[in-house]
Amino acid sequence: MRKIFTALLILSGPAALLVFSQLGGNVVPLRHVHDPYPVFTDIAVDPDANVLAVTDENLFSLRTYDRDLSSNLVADPRTVVTGTKTGVDFICGVALDSLNRQIFAANNDTDSDVVVFNYDAQGNVPPVRSLRTASAGTWGVALDLTNNEMAVTVQHINKVEVYRREAKDDDKPLRIIQGQETGLSDPHGIFVDARNNELFVANHDSYHEVLTGESERNADAATIARGTFEPGAQPRATLNLRPSKGRFVDPAITIYARNAQGNAIPRRVIRGPKTELSLPMKIFVDTVHNELFVANSGTNSILVFSRTANGDAAPIRKIQGPGTGLRKPVGLFVDTKNDEVWATNPEDHSATVYRRTAQGNAAPLRTLRGAPQGTPATGIGNPGGIAYDPLREQILVPN
Repeated sequence: MRKIFTALLILSGPAALLVFSQLGGNVVPLRHVHDPYPVFTDIAVDPDANVLAVTDENLFSLRTYDRDLSSNLVADPRTVVTGTKTGVDFICGVALDSLNRQIFAANNDTDSDVVVFNYDAQGNVPPVRSLRTASAGTWGVALDLTNNEMAVTVQHINKVEVYRREAKDDDKPLRIIQGQETGLSDPHGIFVDARNNELFVANHDSYHEVLTGESERNADAATIARGTFEPGAQPRATLNLRPSKGRFVDPAITIYARNAQGNAIPRRVIRGPKTELSLPMKIFVDTVHNELFVANSGTNSILVFSRTANGDAAPIRKIQGPGTGLRKPVGLFVDTKNDEVWATNPEDHSATVYRRTAQGNAAPLRTLRGAPQGTPATGIGNPGGIAYDPLREQILVPN
């Protein structure tokens, strides 16, 4: 930083010196743009324990609530896990282990560990265990309690990793799915269907070529983001730029054998204009009714397909419309015991729940609010830079 200001001083003389002197120390900002409320990302439910868990990527917290909580006011959580000891950072995916009463949550950008807490964890407490799954970009997490396994998606290197459920620290995956034949492209949501021995993955529309077993080439960028930057890392981060082989593809749901590994070809692929897929996020397979649910963020909807759908298949029904309360849904969970489907709405600080069979412009049965109704969301999520457009007098912030 001092080198930057030294250069300014040489170029600008006294004016630069004035700027440097004014920016030193604990400087109070003139104003700030900040969302003081939790932004719900993903959601999971344990109906037997009456527990609902949500990840909050804004305040870096993991929260639990009563599943049947009904209030038009801001909901009171059962527990809130947050703080420097927790390992909770830009938290995204979540899954519940109902047998061992544990919460699995995946950090995404600046950290990518999967952290595990007991249901009753509260405050600034360390996780029961944590697992370093990738250098950056872990998003979805799914549990397979039948086979005692956990699966995660890694966005930036188009990868699925499968671990033992009890894996921790630097344990290696049991197997991976990665390669040019897999159809993986910026994978997000993931679900393991142990009953039918299949694995489902939701893919966005950005693709770049990745080889089987390839790690993040620019892993140094993750160390810089975590604050563990070493001076020798910067030249490597500069030299390791990936060749430009990226392209846009149609979003898709890819389905594999549960034990697929390597450069595995999907059994089925749901893709095409009839599917209405647009930024598909969390997915859930209802094995009781043989249906696949998709939080379709790009069209403010929940899409429902046959579990065995393939190709350019239209949804069998969808929840969509101004009365639904859906605002860029990301998280999703189907509670077959109570015949309900949940979705999180980051643009509305809320989670909404519907009848499992709801369709069209269906109003939610209940709404779980993290902020007073109508509170605007800033949309800031782990901002990576900032620029000012003097012509339009606008501040541009990539997230």
